[in-house]
Amino acid sequence: MNFKTNATCSVKKVLYTLFGYRFIYIGMSTRNPGRLKIGIARDVKWRWKAIDRSMKGKQFPVFCLPCFHASWFESHFHRVMKRFNRPVKGDGGSEFFTYIHPFSWPRWIYVFCAITWAFLLTHVLIYALLSWIWCWYTGMEFVEFQKGLLTGF
Repeated sequence: MNFKTNATCSVKKVLYTLFGYRFIYIGMSTRNPGRLKIGIARDVKWRWKAIDRSMKGKQFPVFCLPCFHASWFESHFHRVMKRFNRPVKGDGGSEFFTYIHPFSWPRWIYVFCAITWAFLLTHVLIYALLSWIWCWYTGMEFVEFQKGLLTGF
């Protein structure tokens, strides 16, 4: 491994352990129609290969976004959708929830919006913090720096 790979692995380990940085995903199965799975993973592609091997039919993700403290969000979404839990056999099968029931729709809308909000809020805050640190370090005005980024300096 070279320095760049080691540094990347170290940053990922810090993000994973300190900040719970993972992907929150929603996926479905052709064998279990009318159900969606809510889960988290460091590597969504690898996780869905494992799920696909353990179940009949074809399993695939339909929506995923990275987020900080993903395990908290995942357990919160499971609590929100608890009434509509419809487990299936296989790896991660207890995390399937129905979308057929009309009363589940507002909760699914909430889940999709909350995942998007968690992604946007945390990433925008990190961007703002890093921009502020850079502006402080270089002595630039924050607003001028942002305008410069938009206009290409």
